[in-house]
Amino acid sequence: MSARKALVIGATGLVGNQLVRLLLKEEAYSTVIVVSRRPHEIKDPKLVEVIVKDFDELDKHASRMNANDFYCALGTTRKRAGSKEAFLKIDVDYPLKFAKIASKQPDFKQLLVVTAVGANSSSPLFYNKAKGKLEDELEKMNLVALKIFQPSLLLGNREEYRFLEEVAKVISAIASFFVISSTKKVGAIHDVEVAKAMIQVALKSEEGFARYTPNQMIEIAYS
Repeated sequence: MSARKALVIGATGLVGNQLVRLLLKEEAYSTVIVVSRRPHEIKDPKLVEVIVKDFDELDKHASRMNANDFYCALGTTRKRAGSKEAFLKIDVDYPLKFAKIASKQPDFKQLLVVTAVGANSSSPLFYNKAKGKLEDELEKMNLVALKIFQPSLLLGNREEYRFLEEVAKVISAIASFFVISSTKKVGAIHDVEVAKAMIQVALKSEEGFARYTPNQMIEIAYS
C-alpha cells in the first residue's frame, strides 16, 4: 500500500467534505489527516483527526500536520463570519498560516487551495479582493508546488440557504436541456467536481504553479 499522506483543512465545508470522502477511497493515499474544530462525521481507518478548537493556535498543532499533499478548503461568507475582519481571518489569514505550516513539514510536496473565480487583489469587490490577496501572498511563498482552484457559484448540499446559489441551480437545470455533453455546466460548479479535480491534479505530482478555472476543473473531473 502507498505511504502517501493527504491533509485537509476546511474539511466540514462543501468542497472539504467531498475531498475527505474521495481521498479515503483513493488507493494512492494510506492516510488522510483532517484538521478541524470538531470531529468529522465520516469515520474510517485511514482517517486521522487533528482537533483544533481555535485556529489562532494552529501553530501549536504543527507537529501533527506532516503530510505530502496539503488541501486547503477554508472559506465562509461575510454574513456567516459576522464582520469583514472575521471573514478576512477565515478566508485569508488562516489559509496563509496553514500554508506556512505546510511548507515547513518534512514530507511536504504540494499545496492545493480553493479560492474563487474573479479573485483579484485590485478588485473593487470585497470578496474578490480578499481572495486575490490570498493568491498573491501564496505566490510570494515560492512553494515547490502550488495549485489554485477557482470555483464559480458552488453547488452542493448546505445547511444554510444562499439565494444566489439557488438561482444558479435553476439556471444550470434549464441550461442542461441545451447542452449535449452531460459534463458541461453553465455558470456553476458542483463541490464534488472541484474535489475530484483537486485530487486528480495532486496525483500528477507536478511541481510549479498552476491556476484552474471552473471549466478546466470540470474537464479534469470527468477525464
